[in-house]
Parts: sequence; C-alpha cells; structure tokens
Amino acid sequence: MSPMTEDRLCRVLAEVFGVPAEQINEDSSPDTIENWDSASHINMILSLESEFDVKLTPEHAMEMLSVKLIRMILEELGVKDFK
Repeated sequence: MSPMTEDRLCRVLAEVFGVPAEQINEDSSPDTIENWDSASHINMILSLESEFDVKLTPEHAMEMLSVKLIRMILEELGVKDFK
C-alpha cells in the first residue's frame, strides 16, 4: 500500500473511532482502541467501502480486527493507490 493510501486508511479509521490519526498503527485493534465496538465497526466498514470504492463481504467485515488485517484485505481487493 502506498504511503498516500496508508494515510487515507489512518484518516478514515481515526475519524470513525474518534482518535488522533497518529494513534493508528498496524497493531491497532478493538483491544487497543476503546471506541472500536460493534457499532463503530459497522461504520468503519461503510467508511472503508466509500473511501476506497470497494465492496466488502460479511466475511471481510468479520476478519477486519486489526489495521494489519484491514490493510491485507484492501490490498487483496486491489487497493494500492489513489483512485
């Protein structure tokens, strides 16, 4: 994932979870971000679909339990750089 795309990912997650973008890293997960609950997880999925113009399956949504896993799924779907 390019640095610009990585920045976009961190920005989206920061907005959804209400934390500074600098707090988002590869290991960020529901265990490390207090506001990452089931409702915000759904908002995250919708925001990622909108930002990166992808369609996430329910399986993808269930697997997205860390920034590292989110990045892997987005790359699997062809997200590498700006649209």
